Amino acid sequence: METVGRVTYHVAFDEERGWNVVQENSGQVMSTHRARTEAILRGRDLARTHPYSLLVIHDREGRTEKQYNYGRRPRDVAV
Repeated sequence: METVGRVTYHVAFDEERGWNVVQENSGQVMSTHRARTEAILRGRDLARTHPYSLLVIHDREGRTEKQYNYGRRPRDVAV
């Protein structure tokens, strides 16, 4: 049985680009938005496409403000 890990997305501010949705570990910017709300909605949509995921919302200074879990943690996945 293949182990499926949690996929994590971050909504973070970038002075040059605006609000980015970034996939953790790959560092890939999935989308860029002018408004924070738009970035959060896009991050939520991306997170919901996985069986087990986390969306981390950061403030302008980079501090974690909120976290949302989506799906259920499989029994064979360590947190």
